[in-house]
Amino acid sequence: MIDNTYRNSLQEVYIILQNTEDELLKKIPTSFMDFIKTNRNIDYKTNIKQEIELDKQSLLKETENILSLIYRSYWATDEEKKEFAQKDQTEAIEAEKKKKEEYSGRNIDVIFEERKESNKTSFDNSLMVIKKENFFQQLFHKIVRIFKK
Repeated sequence: MIDNTYRNSLQEVYIILQNTEDELLKKIPTSFMDFIKTNRNIDYKTNIKQEIELDKQSLLKETENILSLIYRSYWATDEEKKEFAQKDQTEAIEAEKKKKEEYSGRNIDVIFEERKESNKTSFDNSLMVIKKENFFQQLFHKIVRIFKK
């Protein structure tokens, strides 16, 4: 099930793509277009105006993300795709450096022990004892209950 925010953003993307050149639309796979059509929120009223440039309109953040995905996957040139890949790689390296700085000087075993301790939950694994009475004991207890009344 898709979140309502994403359904609203798919409606915005759909309206934007309706006003896009056919040459660019042909580059988008029909399966992706079908996904947008079937999962959009038809009842959502957008604030998109054709006379205003797209970058000056207030779009949902998810809409911007989907449009950037479309551009990156289907409309970007090979050179742009290489630049995106290089940028992604440098961002991943920087993220790794931040992790190393955060955990530098700490013993890895200590970090894992801390995580284990925070994730521990106590369970009582003891078994309940069930007394099995033989026939004579059951009969005796029933007779005693009758006389107690």
